[in-house]
Amino acid sequence: MTRETRLGSDPILALRALVIAVLALIGVVLPLRVGAQDPASRDLGHMTAADSIVRPTGTLRGGDLLKIKVYRDSELSGQYLIDAQGNVQIPGLGVVRAAGLDPTQVQERLVEALRARGFRAPEIAVQPLIRVSVLGQVRVPGLYPVDPGVSLIQLLTQAGGPTEVANLKKAQVVRDDKAFNIDLESALGGSAAGRVALYSNDVVFIPQKHSLFSRDNVGLFATLASLTLSVFTLIQVTHK
Repeated sequence: MTRETRLGSDPILALRALVIAVLALIGVVLPLRVGAQDPASRDLGHMTAADSIVRPTGTLRGGDLLKIKVYRDSELSGQYLIDAQGNVQIPGLGVVRAAGLDPTQVQERLVEALRARGFRAPEIAVQPLIRVSVLGQVRVPGLYPVDPGVSLIQLLTQAGGPTEVANLKKAQVVRDDKAFNIDLESALGGSAAGRVALYSNDVVFIPQKHSLFSRDNVGLFATLASLTLSVFTLIQVTHK
């Protein structure tokens, strides 16, 4: 009698074989599910943020905001975006080049533009801001205009802090389609990991922790248990 014939005639042997197969399936599938990355970061390149620690101080880039205050003329005051061409368009002043300059140089250009339009002694203040998105497991995800020198910890605080399931050890800064791994958990303990220079259009992503008893894994267990019960019932019915 062959092994296949014995399994077909003995439901106990068949059930044992099924249980072994199910356990083998769990051993293969479950580690893959537990160790899987969040879908939002799966296809991102993983690099150490070595090239993003030092930022040229004061240099403006496309995507930055300029908070401009013109004293004695509130109509010209406001926040203005530096566009992809590196220019700022200010109603009443026209187009002013900003990218590649520091705030002082931009302020000088704005003063010249104001004088050309009849302002005798214009007084103006320019404050640069960067725009950074914070997504994933934070309480208030969104786009934040912040000071260029902001730290990741400060930015995380502005976003309401992490949720209970946030995986701070696997945080990422996404820039130009590349992801830099940042251990924000150690940064909270005082390490230098959180002192990363940020730029406009950066995305800070906080993934979710994965555990053995996550909702997806519980669903997998339930499916396998239902499959096992169905096959066992079928074997019993067949041999009656």
